[in-house]
Amino acid sequence: MKKYNKYITPLLLAFAVVSCTDSVEGINENPNKLQAEDAQAKNIFQSVLLANQYFQTTNNVRNTMLWLGQATGIDRQYIPLNDWNANTSADSDSAWGLLYVNFLTQDRITQQKAIEENNSKVLGAMQIVEAHSIGTATSLWGDIPYSEFITNDPFNKPKFDKQSDIYAKLQTLLDDAIANLAKPGLIPANLDYHYQGNTAKWTQLAYSLKARYYLHVKNYTAAKANALKGFNTAANDFNALFQGATSQQNFNPFYEFLEYERQGYMNGAGYAVTLLNSTSAITRTNSKTDEAARLAFIYTGTELNVNGLDFGTETGKFGSDSNLPLVTYGEMLLIIAEADARLSFSAGLASYNTYRTLLNTGYSIGNVTNGVASLGYQGLTFKYSNYVAADFAAGGMENVSGTLTDQNALLREIYEERYIYFLGNYEAFTDFRRTNNIAGVKINSLFAGTPQRLVYSQDEINANGANVPTPLPKITDKTEVHQ
Repeated sequence: MKKYNKYITPLLLAFAVVSCTDSVEGINENPNKLQAEDAQAKNIFQSVLLANQYFQTTNNVRNTMLWLGQATGIDRQYIPLNDWNANTSADSDSAWGLLYVNFLTQDRITQQKAIEENNSKVLGAMQIVEAHSIGTATSLWGDIPYSEFITNDPFNKPKFDKQSDIYAKLQTLLDDAIANLAKPGLIPANLDYHYQGNTAKWTQLAYSLKARYYLHVKNYTAAKANALKGFNTAANDFNALFQGATSQQNFNPFYEFLEYERQGYMNGAGYAVTLLNSTSAITRTNSKTDEAARLAFIYTGTELNVNGLDFGTETGKFGSDSNLPLVTYGEMLLIIAEADARLSFSAGLASYNTYRTLLNTGYSIGNVTNGVASLGYQGLTFKYSNYVAADFAAGGMENVSGTLTDQNALLREIYEERYIYFLGNYEAFTDFRRTNNIAGVKINSLFAGTPQRLVYSQDEINANGANVPTPLPKITDKTEVHQ
């Protein structure tokens, strides 16, 4: 692992969210001796949440959007980044550091403090967030350091665990977290900006992650069983929060990149915006589906929609104050729909219509205007009526060519919806690899192969080269569970 001081990163972040009223105490103590063991679990709790959400929304998310036709690099170094083969080990350094140094180190310290304080609820919440970050990481990189990762050893050189073993460990970790949330303790409501200390919502998040990871390894029965215990309302969605009340503050990272760091480097041109456009040859629009509001919420012409507080306009998907969905109720309904569709066309259709009913409330497509269910972002229309069996039969609106079985046509529709729903989220990239592109996403045919993973961090290769898999996997090499 990259060498680091186990105290500095977590304590700096923790101090950023803790009051300074005691700033004169201990004035004669050694100022260079920062001790994590002197901090309470609650004082590091919020910084762990922040570290996780920034790991989930790093620059690599934008890279996967380029590869999947959800956006396009149009200037300077972002032009070659359209080609997944141009991705280098250095491109993973930032996310790798966020994961192991900023996030996992302080998460583990917080867990240890929670154990010492007999606060099982904080322990459970921290275990869930660990599962979230590690699950994302193993999905992206495949085999990664996990079981031998040690926070208090700057010379730690952990082995790389098999991807399938990590998924199994995460299921056990989430089971432990669920059990701990039912034990004594208290999650500090004022520091828990996701759920304000509500353990029932944290428990739903744990089951939701279990469902996601069972889906990743294609255990559809277990995925559905856990999705049914996961989020049961959109109000409980687990989002990365960037809702600043003041312009020029608390930026959504997409907005920060697109407007401040690299303005003009990337736009929204590609397969996704064409799919949503009602005038295109491949449009999703039909007599039962109106994507006008969702198109405007995500894109402005062929630009990603960065409207919001900073511009004094209605907030688009990538505005300065836009939240980014991480794990959601909509995802659970889509997991159930897929699991059902793989066993029974009729059951899958019924479950998918349940999801479309949710979309028809304005979910995922901007604010509903003046309480009118048919008017979404910027007052534009939307419609997601129920499909019937004939729509997926040969010649039906979702199987015009007649080349698919009704069941496969339904699965393709579910995955096409997931492709749009997860725009800006790593799950779109996971779906593309896990299903061998059932959605039929059109990626750039000029580039060799298909993207299958992120390449390992150069920092990790330099510091832990003896344990890094050899030969180094290429970006077009499938990970273990996607073989």
